[in-house]
Amino acid sequence: MWNKIRPYLFLFFIFISSLSAQTSGEEPTQYQLRWMEVDGATGYVLEIKNSSGYLVLSERVNGTSYDLVNYTSGIYEHRVAVINKLGKVGSYSEWVKFEVVVSKVPTLTKDSVFSVSKEEKEKVFLLEGKDFIYPMKVYMVTGGKRILAKKVTIESDSVAKATFAVDADSDTGIYDLVLENPRNKILTAKQRVVLSDSKEKASQFASRQERIIRKEIPEDYYETPYWSTLWRSTLMPGWGQKYIDGKNWKLFVFPMVAVSSAAVYANSYNKFLNARSDYQSAVLLGVVLVERQDTQLLWLVNRTNAEAKFNSAKTELGVIQAGAGVLGVFLLYNIVDSYFSAKRNVANVEPGFPLGETTKRVHATVTTDVGWNQSRFTYEHGSRYQIEFSSRF
Repeated sequence: MWNKIRPYLFLFFIFISSLSAQTSGEEPTQYQLRWMEVDGATGYVLEIKNSSGYLVLSERVNGTSYDLVNYTSGIYEHRVAVINKLGKVGSYSEWVKFEVVVSKVPTLTKDSVFSVSKEEKEKVFLLEGKDFIYPMKVYMVTGGKRILAKKVTIESDSVAKATFAVDADSDTGIYDLVLENPRNKILTAKQRVVLSDSKEKASQFASRQERIIRKEIPEDYYETPYWSTLWRSTLMPGWGQKYIDGKNWKLFVFPMVAVSSAAVYANSYNKFLNARSDYQSAVLLGVVLVERQDTQLLWLVNRTNAEAKFNSAKTELGVIQAGAGVLGVFLLYNIVDSYFSAKRNVANVEPGFPLGETTKRVHATVTTDVGWNQSRFTYEHGSRYQIEFSSRF
């Protein structure tokens, strides 16, 4: 009897030899093997072995199907035997291979940002994560544009390499990195690729982007308005730079410089007030002494003392003015520095100062000219100042 049904089982097993299921997260994965019913059978014995040849299942089954729960991806083999009415097990069918493909969303285990330069002809990304299966697509996406990797090599379920061809006409900027497995499970790693004109710029912006991902600087770094850094630096020197660009040393050094300058200013101002008060007292005393003939000598001494106090007050006033100038220049530098710390252009560092719009800039340069003066028979050095206005379309 078994010899009659064996060909049917074999054919049916070939038909279902590839099984797959889609899962997300850590939900249990389930697959089902089915075979044709045999007349007179009271049950079946199902055996399954893994790719290493170890028997992972040998179990009696009453129906014509079996649910495989939590089987990992891989190649397996199975065979079935019929249990007759006497409870005896007949001959087994041939071993038939089937494949289990656990389709989970691929993940990346590192927060690395890949830098790509137009100076390179191609760039290889080393991807480290989990649930990589062949064939997996990898591409970069920005503004609706997609750049597909020309080659993806799956070395294991946790290591893959994606090779991109670098086109000189590609838009510079930040790209999302997308991984898509054969079952359309997609991982979109936001802002993981920086494409720039040069290797130096690409490396610089990639390093900054990694700090954004690690939340060392704001996630909305490139959308943060300039005023958000300006008011912070105005309130506390260095705070805006720390907020937007993670410059911790500025948050400590800038306030110390400001406080030190203010302390010097306050100390000089107090000395000026004391010297001015002493001078005014000496002047009043001199008015009294000058009226009397017997105090002329004392008046001369008092006059000398008044002149000394006046000079002292004048000196302290000069220190105050210089200190106020230094403090003012430093505070102005702090504001300007916080503004330029908030530059948004990711891949193109353009010279100059924006004029309200990103397309218009003013750029000032100073160049040194060296030339031979024939009338004086000597070389002369000079500086030339140049201001340029630019507008992009």
